[in-house]
Amino acid sequence: MEIACYKRNLAISLLTVVISFGFLSSAYASSYLNQVWVCNEGNVDLHYLAFATNDSLFTGYNAKIWGWGSIEADDCEDVSQSGYETIALGFLQINASGVRGNPVYVVEDATRSGNAKWMPEVLCAPVNDRLQESSGIGIILERFSPPCKAGFAELWMSFGVKPGGSAPTINLTPKASDQLVSWPVKTAAPAQKPDKGMSDLEILARVIAGAADGLQKGKIRKLAGVCEKSVLTFAFAFSKEGPAVACECIAGNIVRRQPDNTVERMLADVDAGKDFDTVYGHITEANLEAYMESCLTPVR
Repeated sequence: MEIACYKRNLAISLLTVVISFGFLSSAYASSYLNQVWVCNEGNVDLHYLAFATNDSLFTGYNAKIWGWGSIEADDCEDVSQSGYETIALGFLQINASGVRGNPVYVVEDATRSGNAKWMPEVLCAPVNDRLQESSGIGIILERFSPPCKAGFAELWMSFGVKPGGSAPTINLTPKASDQLVSWPVKTAAPAQKPDKGMSDLEILARVIAGAADGLQKGKIRKLAGVCEKSVLTFAFAFSKEGPAVACECIAGNIVRRQPDNTVERMLADVDAGKDFDTVYGHITEANLEAYMESCLTPVR
């Protein structure tokens, strides 16, 4: 009973935030003066993909992915994103042989890729197009984390910065003589059409990996279906994502982050026809609230 009341109160609270404080979000976001200067001290241009985040009292934990930006040789650019308090970067450059590669630059006093939620190790980047999208951080990470959809490829990120108003300057030296691996990296053939030289063990590994991915997606669909029929859809109706997208994001967070035994208990309750309060009652209030906040972007 307490959990059911909590979820109803949470939905009402989210709606209240949207109505009462939504108009303040742009003013609050613009208060960040977080410039980050990247200087290209090499002899070839740098192209970058940016991933920015902002954890706001009014709008929740949001993220923006943007690319491609360019920094010409002997030039500097402010790569920060207005209204966001962190910035993470991944790079492409072309060498004298015409190879387009994805070098990883390690910078002193910057956060290494993969060492924080706001500093992903790998993101899916558009191969022949541009990109600009913002939403809750859970939604962005769900859409732009591997496996990548058609037209996108895995891009290794280099470093991230929380400038805090300090306006740091980062100097990079891309050179035409740099040895690069062609990006996007060519993917191997599907398991059902293996290379002639592929070992039985490699084929088995790919089959197992594909089965595991399908099983995970099935779990997410089950939990999302229960979510879509719950009282929480009242709050989702006032978000950019809507119930279907938000519930899939929340279910994905649960399947990937909760212990396996917790997820299995939830799935057993779904199979038994239990209601939302029973199924999602296995998640602590704090965790469920965090998952919701990361998956919802209030309509402004």
